[in-house]
Order: sequence, then C-alpha cells, then structure tokens
Amino acid sequence: MTFTPIGIGKKLLIAFSMMAALMIIAAVIGVAGFSLVAKTERTVINSAVPALAEARELSDLSTRIIFTAQVLAKSNDKQERERQGKALTIHIEGLKASLRELEQYSFDPKLMTKLEDDVKSIVDNLAMLGLLVGRKIDLQSQVNMLTDELSYATLQIDSLSQSQVSNANTIAIANVSRIYDLVDDGNTSAVFKALDSLVEVDMDLTERLFELRFLSLQVLNMLDDSNQIDSIKALSRLRTRYTHAVSVMHHRVKSVEDPSRSEQLLDLTKTLKRGGVLFGTQEQLLYAKKDVERMEQQNLVLFQQLNQTVSDIITAANEGTQQAVTKVDETLTVARNSLIGISAMGMLVLVLIMWRYVYARVISRINEYSKALMSLARGDLEIRLTIKGDDELAQMGRAIMVARDTAYERHRLAQVESKIRFELQQHKTSLERLVAQRTSELKKANAKLNEEVKNHAEARAEAEKANRAKSAFLATMSHEIRTPMNGVLGTASLLADTGLNKVQARYLDVINRSGESLLDILNDILDYSKIEAGHLDIRPRDFSLSELVKDVYDMLENRALAKHIKLVCDIEPGLNDIWVGDATRIRQVLVNLVSNAIKFTEEGEVTIIVRPDPMVKGDLLFEVEDTGSGIAQDEQQTMFDAFKQSFEGRQAIGGTGLGLAISKRIIEAMDGEIGVHSTLEVGSCFWFSLSLAPGKLSHVVESAAEKVAPAHILLVEDNPVNSMVAEGFLKRLGHSVVIAEDGEQAEQAYSKQVFDLALLDINLPDTDGVTLLHRLRDIESSNLKEGRFELTPMVAFSAHVFSEEVESYLAEGFAGFLPKPLVEKQLVETIGSILAGEKRVVVDGAVVSDEAQNNINQEELERVEMTEQTECPVLDESVLGSDLQILGEAQVTKLISLFIDSSSQTLDKLMEAVCAGQLSEVSKQAHTLKGAAGTMGLTRLHKVCLDFEKSAKEGSIDHLNAEDLTIAFEQSKEALESAFS
Repeated sequence: MTFTPIGIGKKLLIAFSMMAALMIIAAVIGVAGFSLVAKTERTVINSAVPALAEARELSDLSTRIIFTAQVLAKSNDKQERERQGKALTIHIEGLKASLRELEQYSFDPKLMTKLEDDVKSIVDNLAMLGLLVGRKIDLQSQVNMLTDELSYATLQIDSLSQSQVSNANTIAIANVSRIYDLVDDGNTSAVFKALDSLVEVDMDLTERLFELRFLSLQVLNMLDDSNQIDSIKALSRLRTRYTHAVSVMHHRVKSVEDPSRSEQLLDLTKTLKRGGVLFGTQEQLLYAKKDVERMEQQNLVLFQQLNQTVSDIITAANEGTQQAVTKVDETLTVARNSLIGISAMGMLVLVLIMWRYVYARVISRINEYSKALMSLARGDLEIRLTIKGDDELAQMGRAIMVARDTAYERHRLAQVESKIRFELQQHKTSLERLVAQRTSELKKANAKLNEEVKNHAEARAEAEKANRAKSAFLATMSHEIRTPMNGVLGTASLLADTGLNKVQARYLDVINRSGESLLDILNDILDYSKIEAGHLDIRPRDFSLSELVKDVYDMLENRALAKHIKLVCDIEPGLNDIWVGDATRIRQVLVNLVSNAIKFTEEGEVTIIVRPDPMVKGDLLFEVEDTGSGIAQDEQQTMFDAFKQSFEGRQAIGGTGLGLAISKRIIEAMDGEIGVHSTLEVGSCFWFSLSLAPGKLSHVVESAAEKVAPAHILLVEDNPVNSMVAEGFLKRLGHSVVIAEDGEQAEQAYSKQVFDLALLDINLPDTDGVTLLHRLRDIESSNLKEGRFELTPMVAFSAHVFSEEVESYLAEGFAGFLPKPLVEKQLVETIGSILAGEKRVVVDGAVVSDEAQNNINQEELERVEMTEQTECPVLDESVLGSDLQILGEAQVTKLISLFIDSSSQTLDKLMEAVCAGQLSEVSKQAHTLKGAAGTMGLTRLHKVCLDFEKSAKEGSIDHLNAEDLTIAFEQSKEALESAFS
C-alpha cells in the first residue's frame, strides 16, 4: 500500500501512530513500574522471607535444645543419657545448619558474630553438661553398689546376732533352772554363786548381743538415710555416727563365744568399715549434682542470650521486609498515577481522531458510497454522486460512477445475448442426450474401478496397520526396557566396587553379561526400527582401519577364548590405514559378523581379513571366516532377511534374527555389498565390500573426558532408582552431586548454588526438561547481570531416544543428550567433552528414528483393550526381585518406602484433579504414577493409570471409576509389603 501526501491513509497513519505512541509510553511506564515491583518482590521472597523463616527455625531449635538439656540433666541411667545425648546432637547440628543458612543473608555482622559466639558457648556448655551427667550416673552406680554390699553385710550381722541372742537366752534359762534345783537342795552358797554368774556373764552377754543387733539396725537405717541426704554437712554428721556405730559393733562381736560365728561376724564388720568409701563417693555425687544444676542454670542464661539475639535478627528481617513492602507500594502508586494520566490523554486524543478523521472524512463518505452501491445493486442506473477531493475515497466514488456506466452497457448487451442463448439452448438439448448416453456407459465402468480401488485401499490399510503395530511394539520396547535396565546395569556397576567374594563376583558377572546381551538385542531391534523408518544416519569421518579391527578383536577375544577357539586378524600389508567412512557402522557390522562366527564355531578359529577388493578397484573387502558348522545352500538365500536364522541357530543358539538384516541395510546405506559363502561341516565366510576414500587423520586425539577435573553437578531425576544409579556413577568419578526430584527443587538449588553442569530428566512430575531448562536460564540471567558467573552447560537424558526428539532438545539449548539406561562410559565421555568446551555432544548410536514413536498413540489403545481381556497381576515380583539380589534388602526396602510416600502424594493430586475435572492435570499425574508403578513392577496400577492418562488426553474420563485408582494403589502397597517385608 502506498501513501500519497494528501491521502487519507497517511492522515490515518499519523493519527493512529500518535495513539500507538501513547500506548507504548503507557506500556513502558507500566513495565518499568511492574519490573521494579517484581524486583522488590523477588528481594522479599529470596532474602527477607527465607531469612525470617531461618531465624524462626533457629528459635524453635533453641527451645528444643533447652528441653532436651533439662531431660539430659535428670537422666538416671546411661541408656537415657545416650538417648538424650543423641537427640541433643541432632538438634545442635540443626542449630549449626540454621546458623549457616542465616549467614547467606545480609544481617548486621555484629548480630551474626554474637549469634555465632552464643551458639559456640551453648555447644561447649552442653558438651560439659553431658560429661557431668555421665560422671553423676557413674557415681550414683558406685553408691548403689556399695550401699547394697554394706546393707547385705548389715543384714547378715543382724541375722547372726539374733541367733546368738537366742543361744544366750537358752543358756540363761538353763542356769535359772539349775538355780531352782540348788534352792531346793538348800545349798545357799551355790545359789549365790550361780546368781552372780547369771548376772555377770549370761545377762552381760545377752545385753552385748542385743546392743550388736540394735547397732546393726541403726547402720541399716543410716545406709538408707545416706541416699536421701542432699547436704554435705548432714552427710558428714551421718558419716561420724556410722563410723562410731561400726566401731562399737566391732567390739561387741568379740564377745561372741562361738569361734566360727565370731570369725564370720568379724569379716562382716570389716566389710562395714568400707563405709568410708561409700560416704566419700556420696560426697562426690553431691558435688556432681551441684555441678549439673549449676551447668543447667548457665545453659538457661546462654539460651536467653541466644533467644534475644535471634529476636534481634527477626526484628531486623521484619524491618527489611516492611521497607521492601513500603517501596513496592510507592512504586505501584507512581505507576498507577502515570497510567491514569496517559490513559486520560489517550482517550482525549482518540475522541478527536475518531470525530475529525474517522467519522467526518471516512465514515460519512463511506455511508454515502454504500447507499449508491446498494441502489446500483438493485438495478437503479440513475444514481448521482458529488465527488470532492483526490483521496482514496474520491477515487472510490469515481469507480462507482464507472461501474454504473458499465452496468448500463451490460444491460444493453444482455438483451442481445438473450436472443443468442435461445438458439444455443436448442443445440444444447441435442448434445445433452448424447452426453447422457455416454455418461451411463462411463458410470458402469467407474463403478468397477471404484470397487477395485476400495479393495486396494482395504489391503493397504491392513498393511499399514500391521506396520504401525510393529513400529509401536519396537518403540514401546525401547522406552520400557531402557529405563529398568538403567537400574539393573548401573546398580551392578556400583556393586562391583563394594568388595565381593568370588561367588558374588561370578554372579555379578552373569548379571552384567546378561544385561549386555539384553541391550544388544534391544539395540538390534531399535536399529531395525530406525532402518525401516528411513532414518538411518551415515556419518563419514576419518578413522584408523587398524584401530577399528583391533577394537573388534579386543571386544570379542574373551568370547573366543571362553570357547577355546582362536581369533585371528589379517590386514594385508601395505594397505592404507586412514580412511573416510562411518567407523561406528562399520564396527557394528564387523562385530555382528565376528560375534556370529564365534557363536557358531565350536573348534578351530575365526579369522578377520581386510584387503583390497579384487573385483572392484578402490574398494575395501572385509571377510570373516570360521570353521563352524556351515550353512545349507537353500538357507543362504534368506540369511539376510529379518527374523531369519539357520536351522542350527534356531535349534542351539537362539537370538532375534535381526543382526544380519541390520548389517545388510547398513552396508547398502553406505553403497556397499554384503554376502556369504558357506559349506556344511566346513565353515562359512561372510564378507562385505565398501567404497571408501583415503583419509588424512595422522594421530588420535586424547579424549577430554580423561582429563576432566571433579565438578559440582545438579542431577534432576524423579525416579529414585535412576537417581541412585546416576549419583553412584558421578560420585565414583569424583564429582559432587546435588539431587532434585522435580523442577521446583531444581530451581531452589540452582538459585542458591553455582554448578559446573546440570543433568535434567526430560519427564518430571511438575514440568518437563525443556521448560525447566528455560527457567534455570532465567535464574542465570539475573545472576549474569550481577556478573557472578557464566552460563552452565545442561545435558538432557531420557528413555525417548528418537532422533527428532533429541534434535529438538538440542535446538532448545541443551549442550548434550544421554540415553537411558545410563552407561558409565557414555556419561564420562559426555561430561568430559562438555566441560572441556564442546557446545553440542550426542553419544554415537544413542538415538533412533521416531517413526515408530509416531504410531504409538494410534495403537496403544488397541493394546490396552487386549490387556483388559485378561486379569492383570497386582505385582510382577521379578522386577524388584532382581533389584533385591543386586541392591540388597535394605536398599529395596528403602525404594518401597520411597515409592509409597511419593506415590501417595501423587495419588492425592490425581484424585483432586479427577474431582475438579482438570484433564491436563489428570493426564500429568496419571503419567507420573504410571511411571513409578512400572518401575516397581505394579502391573495392575500401571494399567489403571494408563487408562486415565489416555482418556484424559482424548478429552473425557466420565467412563472411568476413580475408585479403581485407590483400590489398585492399596492392593499394590499390600503386595509390596507382603512380598518384600
């Protein structure tokens, strides 16, 4: 569109430009104001609020420590002391952690220094309190032991003295009886003599023995009283009384006439003389109790100081928050007033423009021209228009007048045409009869053709459906097998470093070889899927022929030695070593051929031969000869077809039958040829020839991964098994790891720490890896403005390994991609390359075509319907059974606990979304719970979650029962607890 100097378009452009300028000014003011508000809000959220929360947490921990310290001070046994000591240690560690968190925020340095000093004094006092309580318990134990020993001796003395009193009474009674006899005999002198003996000997002995027994009871009471005394002076008085009583008892024991009893009583009184040790220990115990009480009082004073300091910090945090809020209010007021002024001015300008330009010069003239056009449309050719000016609307008016003149001329011509049309109608009628006859004949022929087309379309649809089913199966196998294989092989790799015995090491080797075999089969299937989808990538580059052959030799030598056969390499002398080609694909084909040769050879040797092709000049010929069983002539024609094997292979060896088919497609993709020559009972020779150009590589560059220094890495993974394996790999490589289970935790960790590298899972419970990448970049952007650090490289990892998806991840900004299951070698190479400065790293052979992935959504529903025809078991014990053998019972129990806790929360969110009818949230939470159930082998829960996920994506879940989720989850928990409790 062009604008003339006097045109209305230019005038409208100027007018609307002024309006747009006013809107831009308003927008700039609004954006600036709200940006300042957002910045202030971030300051409050990121500093003031967390600081306030940490200060309150510190205060809560202080209260808990005071309570625990009081309980510790009152502990009466070692078990209680140890239990309270452990609790106190945990609270102190939490106190230190809170103190470290507070140090991140900009509080008054004097307050922080005082807070650190208070915490240090408290920790020292609590440590001394623990020692004093321990000493008090030890002394109390000694006092109890001595008291029991002395009480036992006192009771023995009482018992023996009682028996001696009885004996003395018996003797006295006998003497009295004898005195009565003497009285009866009238022997007065003998009576008086007997009475003197009774009084001086027998009664005196009885009195002494009674006194001994009385003193023993006094000593027993004093021993009991000693445990109740809380004063040093009272204890000293009791000690004096006890010493006097024991001394008197010692003298009274000597009056016992029975030698054995006397000796026994003397030994017991000697035991009672150890009372000095008892009272000395009790005196120490009293001092220890006073020390504990004094230390308690000191702790209370220190905690009051700590609480006052924390209160000052909270007050400072509240003041900072209030200042920030005040600033936000001021900014909002300025922005609001500015927007009101701009809006009022814009409204005034808009009214002026609408009246002067839009209505007066455009709308009124358009209405006049519209009425003229309506009259012209009704056939009124007598219309008149007054045209002024030379703008666009004036040109439109002139055009209407021209249209009127043209219509008048057409009306005249129509009358002439009417006559001609009548003549033509007669001719047309005759032609229509001929056409109708011919059309009838063509309809019959067309009906036959349509029937053929329909039959062909049905046949084609059936073929496409079968192909989609196969592709969906292969793609599903990729996703479902790679994820648990990450846990199996990764955990086995970690288990190898735990110090195993020979039997365990042999079992572990079986696990590794079985897992590698399963991955080989999986890779064959994925390669075949990739080839059929037409996404086989050939990447030529310089490579060393000798090193390629040596790699194959080193890889398969142990297999040959295990079967006691010889593996030989023969590269023709003088052959150029450096060539240009896809070394990975050539190695893949060569490994497949040599592996098959070793597999089917029981004795003799397998030879790898590389030489120039004698049939085609410039081509290289690779041959793999063996002395195995050979292949029948009629089977050689189908050896390179998919899922085809020789009779011997099917009977004895097994396998997928895809290796040679893949090899053929790879060689054909590189414009080469492949074939086989074989004789039964003699051996076989598989060969392929390629046209390769000489290369220029002169040396091998050392991998940067070998030189990488320890790095600080953020790992974002919601699956506990995958997280544990990846963390083990990284820590074994010397890296420090911070784990986040979802996007929110990742953002929190990323905002607080600086990482050298980030590993992001693509499928997360609250977001996806690509969205999380952009959020983390936003956090980095604010940090870059402050000049703190450079952008952190990020690597995606997922079980979805299709090339289109991987390319989309890299296009979004990921520096690299790793497939699941994680392989330690690939992890080392990728991290090393990225940290060395490479901008785009993808492991060779890690991605496949997603042609099969595109068909999953079309066929998955059919698989679900087929599954519904049979009852799903609640638990597939083989999934966690293999983990139990590798990880051990403790780790599996931990995994079950993690599953129950996290999945319970996911189920709650899913039920809320179902009740609210939020289909997108239903699909998201069902997908998360489905993945967790699949990892644990919970097939029934996996199926129910899959139904909800698919139905939510299709737009309706009305036909599903939400109670099925709860029932399946409860059954799953019971099955896990019963199977692995």
